[in-house]
Amino acid sequence: MNRVKSLFILNILIFFTLSGSVNALEVIRDTELEEFTNDIIDVLLNDSTLEKTDINVYFINSNEVNAFVTGGKNIFINTELIVVADDYREYAAVIAHELAHILGGHVFRTSTEIASISSKAMPVYLLGLIGLIAGVTDAGLAGVMVGQAAVADSFTYYSRTQEASADQKAVSLLCNNMIDASYLASFLRNIDESISNDSFNTENYRSTHPQPKDRMTWISFALSNSKGCIHEKDLELEKRFDLVKAKLFGFTHSYEETISVYSSNTNNDLYANAVAYYLNGEHHESAKNLKKLIKINNKNPFYKELIGEIYFANQNYDEAIYFQKNALNDLGSENDIYMMMLGNYLLSTEEVDKVEDAIYYLKRSIQLNSKNAYSWYLLAKAYAQLENISLANYATAERYFLIGEKSLSFEFASKAIRSIKENTPEWYRTYDLIEILKKEVSTNTN
Repeated sequence: MNRVKSLFILNILIFFTLSGSVNALEVIRDTELEEFTNDIIDVLLNDSTLEKTDINVYFINSNEVNAFVTGGKNIFINTELIVVADDYREYAAVIAHELAHILGGHVFRTSTEIASISSKAMPVYLLGLIGLIAGVTDAGLAGVMVGQAAVADSFTYYSRTQEASADQKAVSLLCNNMIDASYLASFLRNIDESISNDSFNTENYRSTHPQPKDRMTWISFALSNSKGCIHEKDLELEKRFDLVKAKLFGFTHSYEETISVYSSNTNNDLYANAVAYYLNGEHHESAKNLKKLIKINNKNPFYKELIGEIYFANQNYDEAIYFQKNALNDLGSENDIYMMMLGNYLLSTEEVDKVEDAIYYLKRSIQLNSKNAYSWYLLAKAYAQLENISLANYATAERYFLIGEKSLSFEFASKAIRSIKENTPEWYRTYDLIEILKKEVSTNTN
């Protein structure tokens, strides 16, 4: 199976690409990665006025080691940064540093640089959801970006004063919340050694931050002023981090490298290789690994989601639905991606009763995240299968609105309003869309 067409197994949604960079900037979504990161943020903000729900975290599929913040409360983390971290505390330390920039209001002091860069960026265009239907696009992230300011990794350059302040605040966040802050220095030390060995190109953690040696001095000073920061490792967080790291490695590195690095029979190795096998078209081997993992831990939703995707790829929809429902139950919280995936599996059966169930899950996905444009696409498809064309047109209008296709959104909203049932939520929203778009579309037409 084509590697690119298999990426949906990781809940990966590729959202947009920007001009002016050699490589497309791919922002990905993965429930396991998001949940683990949000739990770390929750720990770090334990004694802060900020809540984890105030912070937006986005993950960039990149082999460059970097993390940065943009206007508002947005943190961007490159996948390779997670892969090279030796310990969950190193990853937590990087997050603490970026949170410190937000808490210190440093982002707003770089508004001039962001404005300058945003003027060079093209509008956000979506590459689409890979692994399902070719040509379908998604714009879930577009509505939360700061204008067009999310460009190449190297756009956020902080002053030395801001960096020193952020490092010292990060030490405080870590120490006060029972995480050994010395791991911030150890991460920087590892990065410095890697860069010295020419393992990374110039657009990396070092190019967007001061020299690691300088930062280690600031961190040492902050540690010396702390009242004690030697804390035990949280074994559960470490176990979760190792699994996330293994999964990302399998996704972002070659098949050969993955099976070479993860060459034993631990849970981490089984997980990394399950991803590598699947991306390499070895579905049977991938499923065999996942069944072993499920036997070891029957409550892990991420194993079940992944094996469900394997069944879906092989058109065994009943098994895909079974595992995805179990994954949702074991997740313990509602999730827009998992709802979307279950809706898609149900829809693929083309059985009327299951299509109606699919509509329920897709509408719930949208309630959880109204900017999930692929859920809107699937909802339109479901309505079309039930021959409810007015609601199919409405859902299509919503999707086009999200991805910036204003003329097409106006066209489908205008179709929908002619026959959609009056005084329903969909009727009111369609009317709003038409009013919002009317002036803009007429201006662009003239």
